[in-house]
Amino acid sequence: MTAATPPVPEDAPPEASSTTTSGPLIVGGLLLAVGAVLLWQAVAAGVDNGVTLGGPTLAPIVVTALWVAVALWYLLEAARKRAKSEAGTVAWRTPLFLLVALIVYAVVLKYTVLGYVLSTAAFVLVSARLLSTRPIRAVIVRDLVTAAALSVGIYLVFTRLLGIVLPAGVLPL
Repeated sequence: MTAATPPVPEDAPPEASSTTTSGPLIVGGLLLAVGAVLLWQAVAAGVDNGVTLGGPTLAPIVVTALWVAVALWYLLEAARKRAKSEAGTVAWRTPLFLLVALIVYAVVLKYTVLGYVLSTAAFVLVSARLLSTRPIRAVIVRDLVTAAALSVGIYLVFTRLLGIVLPAGVLPL
């Protein structure tokens, strides 16, 4: 004789594996830790060189502080959703792929001859694709124009107006 298993109600949430529920927390913790280390280094470098509103030492501090804030928000949101047993719906792959894209972007920017404009345009395109839910055919022109305008615009503002040297690469800007 075998024991009958009790029926499962139709509105019961599906069981999530431990890797599914802890994935967003691990990614959020990793993003927060990396951001905190980078913020610490940016502040230390800024203190050594003197932080001024018009100087180049303020930008890394602001960017990494925003990174830490977004990572903390993501981590808290993932923890809240896990507590509500909805963690199976949190898409942890997107932040992980964005982190990988950011690391690849930094390596390409540092160790290749592509330069800032081409590297940034490629990173913006990859990021837009990762974050988009629409088909690529519907947004490719918009994404290309945005990536080109953003990368060239930022390059010109930083190099011409702020006097910050960015890698020119193969483009004669």
